[in-house]
Order: sequence, then structure tokens, then C-alpha cells
Amino acid sequence: MKTLTEIKQHFSDNEIKLLCDIIKGKLDKSILEEEVSNFYEEDYFDKTLDEKFEILESEFDFWGLV
Repeated sequence: MKTLTEIKQHFSDNEIKLLCDIIKGKLDKSILEEEVSNFYEEDYFDKTLDEKFEILESEFDFWGLV
């Protein structure tokens, strides 16, 4: 699991807002697909993009970002 600090260091405030909208289903995942893929590259290199977004969603929920 990524820490809140890691999330905020990797993603800008605007990207975090966009990711929240993606998680809520308001925007398409393709907008930040590369950024999310890069964020989890080392930890989850074997996961699909959809799986990485699921992990991101659970971490955003855990840290109260969504």
C-alpha cells in the first residue's frame, strides 16, 4: 500500500482531483492511465491497468481522498 505522502508526491493536486472523478465514474480512465501505470510500476508490474485502478481506488478510499 502506498502512503498518503507517496500519493501526494507523485500526483499533483489537480491530478488527485481528476483521479477522484475517475474513481467516481465521472471521467474516463484513459486521462491518467500512464501516470497510474507509472505510479505502480515497481510494486505491481504484473497487474493490468484495471487492477492498478482498483488498487488506487482502495488506497484513495483508505486515505479519505474519495
